[in-house]
Amino acid sequence: MAVNSTHSEYDEYSPLWKVVRDCVKGEPAIKAGGADYLPKPTGKGDASYKRYLDRTHFSNFTGRTAEGLHGNLFSREAERPEGISERFRDFLENVDNAGASVGRFTRELAWDVLQTGWGGILADYSRLPDGQTIDVATASRLRLTAYLKWYAAENIINWRYDTVDERRTLSLVVLQETFEDTSKDEFAPSIKTRYRVLRLAGGVYTQQEYERIESRDRNVKGEFFPGPVITPQMGGEPFDYIPFFLCPSNTPEKSMLIDLAYENIGHYQKSADLENALHYSGTPTPWMSVDSNALDRNPDGTLKDIPLGGEVMLHIPPDAKLGFLEPSGQGIAHIQRAIEASEIRMKVLGAKPFDGGPKGVESGKAASIHSAAANSVLGAFAVNMGEVITNAVRLGARWNGITDAEAEKWNFNLNTIYDGDIAKVEEKRLALEMIDDGVMSRVKFLIDYMGMEEADAKAEVERIREEEGYPALEE
Repeated sequence: MAVNSTHSEYDEYSPLWKVVRDCVKGEPAIKAGGADYLPKPTGKGDASYKRYLDRTHFSNFTGRTAEGLHGNLFSREAERPEGISERFRDFLENVDNAGASVGRFTRELAWDVLQTGWGGILADYSRLPDGQTIDVATASRLRLTAYLKWYAAENIINWRYDTVDERRTLSLVVLQETFEDTSKDEFAPSIKTRYRVLRLAGGVYTQQEYERIESRDRNVKGEFFPGPVITPQMGGEPFDYIPFFLCPSNTPEKSMLIDLAYENIGHYQKSADLENALHYSGTPTPWMSVDSNALDRNPDGTLKDIPLGGEVMLHIPPDAKLGFLEPSGQGIAHIQRAIEASEIRMKVLGAKPFDGGPKGVESGKAASIHSAAANSVLGAFAVNMGEVITNAVRLGARWNGITDAEAEKWNFNLNTIYDGDIAKVEEKRLALEMIDDGVMSRVKFLIDYMGMEEADAKAEVERIREEEGYPALEE
C-alpha cells in the first residue's frame, strides 16, 4: 500500500465532514455543490436548472448554531495560573511558532473540530534544514523551540493502534500536508502535497516525510520518495510514544452538527421547490385563442410578439378569446408546512448539544441536574478538549525546558457552565416557540422546563385558560 492510503474510518467520515463544512460556510459553498445538495429535477436542462438554483437561498442554521456552540465554549475567560516563569509565559504567547497564543490556538482548533468531531495536535521541535534536532544551547542561539501544530480531520488520513505493554497505544499516524514550492517561480508558487509519517517501532518514535516523485518515466511517476528518518528527542532521549494528541477522542466521532446539517439541506431543497412553485404560479401567462391567419407575422413567417402594457393600443381580432393562465398553486401550502416543520426540527437539533437526556416528569431540582453541562454533549466535548489541550501544552512546555513541576501546574479548561444561563435560556426560548407552533403543550412545558409536578402544571394551565376566556380542558 502507498503512503497516501486512507483508513477505512477516514473514508467513512470524510464525506460527512464535507457536508458540515459546506453548511457552515453557507450559501456559496452549498450552491457550488450543485446537484449534490439540490438534485436537478427531471426534464430540466442546464439553463433551466441554473435558474432553479439561482432562485433559492440557503438559510444557514448550521453555521449560526456552530457560532453559538463556539461562543458558549469561550463565554468565560480561561483561568490564568499564577507564578509561572517568563519562559513559560513566552511559550504560551506563541505555542505554534507562528505567533498564536494558547487562547487563539485553542479557539481556532475548537471551531474546526466542532464541525468534524475530530482532529489532532502534534508536539514537535524546530529543526535545521538537514532535519536533525539540535542541542539546547544551539536551539537557544538560533531561537528554535518546541511548538504545537494543529491537523484538521481531513489531514489525518491513516492511523493504527497496537498493544504495547498491555495498553492500546498509537503506533502509526499519516498526516497529509500542503506546502508552497517556489523553486520554479517565487511569485507564483505551486502547491504540493507531502505526507508526514509518525511511527512507534521498537519503543522509539520517529518521523519521516514522503513526497511524490515528478518524472516523465511511467515506471517512476506517481511513486513517493521517502526522506530521512528523524528521531525527535527531549532531554537527549527519544520518545517512547507518539506525541500526537487526537481530540476529542482517539478515533473519529459523529459531529454534533451532522444531523442539523442534513436537516438544513432538506430545508434548502424544500425552499427551492417553494421558490420554483411561487415563480410559476405567481406569474400569470397571457393567452389568446384565435385563427393564426388573423395575426401579424414577421418576414420569415413567424408570429409577431404582441406587446403588453398601458401605453400600447392592441388590435385584437373580433373572434379572439383572451385570458391569463394562472396556475392554482395547489401544493404550495404543503411545501410551506413541510418547511415550517423542518425549521422546528432544526431548532430542536440546534439545542441538542446542551441536552442532558430526557427529563420526563421530574422535580425542578432533577431537571436542573439533567441539563447540567457535564451530562450534555457540548459539556463532554469541552471537558475532553480541555484535557487534550492541557496535555499537549504541558509537553510543549517541558520540551522547551520548563520543569515538570511547573508544567503540571498549568491547566486549560473550556467553559462548561451552561445551566441557568445561555443554554437554559435558549432551551426555554425554543420550547416557547414550539408552544406557539402547536408542537408542544403548555402542560409539557411547565413540567419539563419549569420543574412543576403534573397536577400543578395542569392547574396552572386551567387558570391561564380561564383568564383568557377559553373553556376548561376535558379530562
